[in-house]
Amino acid sequence: MDNYLSRFLSSALFFIALLSSPLALASGSGHHHHQKTASAVGQPAEQTQATKTIHVTMTDNMKFYFQEALNIAPGDTVLFIVKNDGKIPHEFSIGNQHEHKEHQKMMRKMPNMRHEDGNTITVDPGKTKEIVWQFNGEKEVIFACNIPGHYEAGMHHRMTLIGK
Repeated sequence: MDNYLSRFLSSALFFIALLSSPLALASGSGHHHHQKTASAVGQPAEQTQATKTIHVTMTDNMKFYFQEALNIAPGDTVLFIVKNDGKIPHEFSIGNQHEHKEHQKMMRKMPNMRHEDGNTITVDPGKTKEIVWQFNGEKEVIFACNIPGHYEAGMHHRMTLIGK
């Protein structure tokens, strides 16, 4: 009986340690990744700095619909009001091709990760969120949903900054 109890307790402690590890915590659906750093295409900004507002609708047909023209020039600060009209969560992420590829690798490892970053937000079905971005740096910008399978299904949009 002591041998059985010893093995049981060892197994229980192993699983408790596993569940409380940083990797296990980071992969949970409630994890929020908080990064407020610049990107190759710009950086987060405050809403009071916004010079333009663009409404974006995301749908389960893996599309972004921009209700205003994307006439964005270097230095513009844009308030994006992003609504998820679908029945599943979607991301709205701003970056270049390399940044999205790296983000996709991370999302494949932690598919339930939720974002409230400077350049990425996760929007639940029926919800609306905002992100403010100042554009500068590279002229090609990609808006993408990097939830596994969404980008591959067409949920991305390329834009070139005007006047550059």
